[in-house]
Amino acid sequence: MGIFETIFIVASSWVTSIISVVVGIAGGIVLLSLMTFVMPVSQLIPIHGAIQLVSNSSRCFYLRRSVIKLIFFYFLVGLPFGTFTAIKIIKSLDSSTLPLVLILCLILYTLLKPKKMPEIKIPYWGFFLIGICIGILGPLIGATGPFLAPFFLREDFTKDQTVATLSSIQTVGHLIKIPTFLYLGFAYLDYALIIVLMSFATILGTRYGVRLLGKMDERFFRLLFRGGLEYQFL
Repeated sequence: MGIFETIFIVASSWVTSIISVVVGIAGGIVLLSLMTFVMPVSQLIPIHGAIQLVSNSSRCFYLRRSVIKLIFFYFLVGLPFGTFTAIKIIKSLDSSTLPLVLILCLILYTLLKPKKMPEIKIPYWGFFLIGICIGILGPLIGATGPFLAPFFLREDFTKDQTVATLSSIQTVGHLIKIPTFLYLGFAYLDYALIIVLMSFATILGTRYGVRLLGKMDERFFRLLFRGGLEYQFL
């Protein structure tokens, strides 16, 4: 990438990390969309996964006292089962087919997603099944926030619990992508500079976003969270 493309994507990392904290969702999918302007798909999803690992883990660190640990545990147990399935799928696809899978998944989500999201209040053990689904979807489409977020649209979670717990399970979802793509032959060291620059901008954005979240009213956060969830891809 040239200097202007680098500045663009680093600045995008800063802005979208703030969005991820303040809105609760949407930052990852916005960053993924912006990255498509400067990166081919073969680099896009592995690098996006690394940046989202930094973004989510930093949010989780700053809000660690608000993580609902039982949800994190059930998700963590289910995730490897889905990831193993994703590896099998990716190995069976060629490089020209993978972008089509990405586009198809996003189109299906747009068409099938309810226009007004209901509250989906599943028991905590249900996040074991969510972990399996995200293990499959993560390596295939990159940004899984839109698929996870409906399960956090709950009145019994505070804004800090929503952001912290969602970030905690997305952290392990992105973490498991690293060995997955290493196994599939992606050379992360070849892109170390851009990953470091984007990561630094992401951490700065997260820190600023957490400050804004602390000043935000619970009801206003829920409006932003629901709005971000209902109007993605529209």
